[in-house]
Amino acid sequence: MKKIRLVLLVGLCLVTGLIPAEATEDRPNVLFIICDDLNDWALHPPGHPRAKTPNMDRLRERSVSFTNAHAVVPVCGPSRKCLFSGLYPQTLDNYDFARWQSVPVLRNCVPLPLHFRNCGYNTYGTGKLLHEGAGGDFYTAYGIGPNYGPWPWMGKGNPFNTPHPAQYRTWIKHLPIQMHRDLNYGPLSRVPHWKKEAIPGIPGAKGWFDEGGEPFRYANDADRDKTPDELSAEWSVDILNRKHDRPFFLGVGFIRPHTPLYAPKKYFDMFPLEEIQLPPYIRNDLDDCAPVLRDRWQWGYRKFDALIQSGGEQAWKEWVQAYLACISFVDDQVGEVLRALDGSRYSKNTIVILTGDHGYHVGEKDCIQKWHLWDESTRVPLLVHVPDSRGNGQTSDHPVSLIDIYPTLVDLCGLTKDPHRGRSDTKLQGNSLRPLLENPGRLEWDGPSVALMAIRDGNANPHFSVRSRRYRYTLCGNAEEELYNHENDPNEWTNLAGKPEYAETKKSMRKELMAALGATSIPTGFAEDR
Repeated sequence: MKKIRLVLLVGLCLVTGLIPAEATEDRPNVLFIICDDLNDWALHPPGHPRAKTPNMDRLRERSVSFTNAHAVVPVCGPSRKCLFSGLYPQTLDNYDFARWQSVPVLRNCVPLPLHFRNCGYNTYGTGKLLHEGAGGDFYTAYGIGPNYGPWPWMGKGNPFNTPHPAQYRTWIKHLPIQMHRDLNYGPLSRVPHWKKEAIPGIPGAKGWFDEGGEPFRYANDADRDKTPDELSAEWSVDILNRKHDRPFFLGVGFIRPHTPLYAPKKYFDMFPLEEIQLPPYIRNDLDDCAPVLRDRWQWGYRKFDALIQSGGEQAWKEWVQAYLACISFVDDQVGEVLRALDGSRYSKNTIVILTGDHGYHVGEKDCIQKWHLWDESTRVPLLVHVPDSRGNGQTSDHPVSLIDIYPTLVDLCGLTKDPHRGRSDTKLQGNSLRPLLENPGRLEWDGPSVALMAIRDGNANPHFSVRSRRYRYTLCGNAEEELYNHENDPNEWTNLAGKPEYAETKKSMRKELMAALGATSIPTGFAEDR
C-alpha cells in the first residue's frame, strides 16, 4: 500500500512539479560544500606546493575523486550560475557577474536548491553559494551572506578592498589601490592601523573590521570574533544537529581561499617560508599562447609583475604561503562540518559533494588570477561521496564539469527530471555522473568525452575550450587556437596548434568541441575559420 501511495505521489509531482514530504522519506540528504578560488592543489598534483588538507583527504578516501573536473566559466559569478541552473553560459547568454534575478533566462529557471525544496526537501544554505549568496527565495532558511572579511579600514567608506597599511606602500608603486586586495595577505595577528592622514583625507582606524565598517574584535587568535567561514561552519553544524522531519539539502559556501589572504597565524606557521615550493614555472610561457588570450584580462599579469618587482621570489613565496594557509584554514572549517555529519543520525544517508567554483593561477603563466582558459583557472577538486557506492575511495580521470552536479543530484535523489519544464522549458545540459560514481575506471559513459568551458569579455565573441583525458583545445572568438598535450606537457607550456603534425588532432578536438556545443560548424556569430 505504501508503495502504491508513493507512486501516486510521484505522479502528482510530475504533473505539479511538487512532491509532498511523505514521498521523500527514503531519499538521501545532500551536503554540498563549495570553496571560493580553491584550485587543484587540494588534489596534491606532483610538482606543486603541497597543501595540507587532512579533512578533504579523509573525505577523498571515502569518495570518488574526479581528477579532471573543470569549471564551466572559470570565475565566481558565472561558474555558480551554471552550476545552480545546470545550463551552459551560451544558453544563458551570460558570462559575467550579473545576479541570478537579472538574467532573463534564469528568471524562468529553477535553481538547484529550489528544485529540492519543490520536491519535498528542506533546503538550507549559508555563505557564498551563488555569487550574491542565496540569490532569491530558494531556501527554507539561510545563514550568513558572502563576506570576505575581516578587513583593514581607513575610517571612512566601505572597508571592502581596503589594503593593509603595512603593504600599501609596496603595492601602490605598481598598482592602483582597487587591485591591492588580491596582493594583501598575512596573519590576523598583524593588526592593521591606518593612521589619520596617512592618505590625505582619511580619518584613520585601528583594528580589523567587517564589510559594514563594524569592528571585528581581535585580542589574539584564541580571543576574537569568528570569521565568516567559521560562522558558516557553526551554522551548518547546528543544522546537522537538528532532528529533521524530511530530507534536507544543505549548501555551504566557504569564502577562503579567496583574497584577501588573512587567516589566524597558526595556519601560516604550518608552512615555513624556507620550505615553500613554488609552482611549476618557465619564463616567457605566454609567448606561444593565442594573442587574444594572452592580451586579455591584464589584471592578473599586473599583480604577478607587481609581486616580483617588489620582492622577487621571496615575495612570491610569501603569497604562496598565504594561499596555502587559507586552504588549510578552510579545510578546518570543512572538517567541522564533516565531523558534525559523521556524528549525526544522517551520516549513513547523506550524499556529500565538495568542490571549488574554479581554479586559480598562483604565478603560472605570469598570472595571479582566474578567468582564463588554461588548466590553472579551470581545474577544480570534485569529491563525491554516495553512501555504500562501489566507487568510493577511487579516482576518475574522465573529464567532467561542474554543470554535471545538478543532473547527478537529480538522478541520485530521485527528483523529477526537467526541473525547468513549464517555465523556461530548457533541459539540463550536464550529465549524471552516476555511471562514473559506480565504476570510476570506465572509459565511456552517456556524457561527452570532453569537458566544455568558456569565457567572454563584454559583448565580444566567446572563447571556447574543451579538455579531454589527453588534450586541451581552445577555439577563440577570432578563430585563434591553442592545443596542449597533457600526456607530456601537464603544465600547458607548449602550444601545438600551429604544428602540422598535430593538424589531425586539432581537427578531431575541434569536432569534439562542436559536438559539445551541439554544433557541426562554427557557431553563428563566431569568427570564420581561417
